[in-house]
Amino acid sequence: MGDNLSNKKSGFSEHYEKKVVENWIGRSSINKVEEYLFSKYINNNKLKVIDAGTAAGIFSFYLEEKSGFKNITAFDIIDEMIVTAKAKAVQKQSTITFVQADASNLNNFDGGQFDYLIYLQQILSMVPKELLNKSLEEAYRIGSKDAVYIFSFLDWNSRWYNPIVSMVINLVRPITGRKIKKYYLPELLLGKSINKNFFSKEHHGILWVKKKHILKKLNACGFKVSAYYREEDLTKATGRAMYIICKKK
Repeated sequence: MGDNLSNKKSGFSEHYEKKVVENWIGRSSINKVEEYLFSKYINNNKLKVIDAGTAAGIFSFYLEEKSGFKNITAFDIIDEMIVTAKAKAVQKQSTITFVQADASNLNNFDGGQFDYLIYLQQILSMVPKELLNKSLEEAYRIGSKDAVYIFSFLDWNSRWYNPIVSMVINLVRPITGRKIKKYYLPELLLGKSINKNFFSKEHHGILWVKKKHILKKLNACGFKVSAYYREEDLTKATGRAMYIICKKK
């Protein structure tokens, strides 16, 4: 685990960051939805890719190894993720550039630099409420004129009990000096275990969005939505994610 500096950069508590790393760092394959989205929308390997919230680089390595992409940059806010991804890159003799960066502050990247921008794994659902607009604006800024964006978010309507969870946690938040945030919910499960810190002041709220709200926000930031999918649109199973394909207006 990284030191306390990492926790300050990520904004996560030490406990929550540890769980995020445990859940994502060992992932070694992409799922059928991601495979479909890449084959349909990320298909010109001559173009430049940025992979946001890369974890240990699963999408970047897939695009390099399976699709022959040569110009890939990937970032994550958690330093242990990037350390692990860089170590894998050395083993694989990869040319992917891995950097630690915050989605809401990408000043180390020039504007109009990337042609494909991958914001999967619900990376933007983990961004604090006050930084979500800035993160979308940064994504818009670093994309080229004809850039293709793949965003994923957690779908509020995919869980019938979200309003109940929201009501319960927001009864507790003011008591502990926190603001009420209807759509930001602590996770009920961390991996396969119950989240014992569900009511904890230190626990990180995850954004669940309604389709109409997020489409309005994307439009306000300058994006044009070209396709929208629920997870169940692309699989036979009921899921909890929505996928939005965008371009610049």
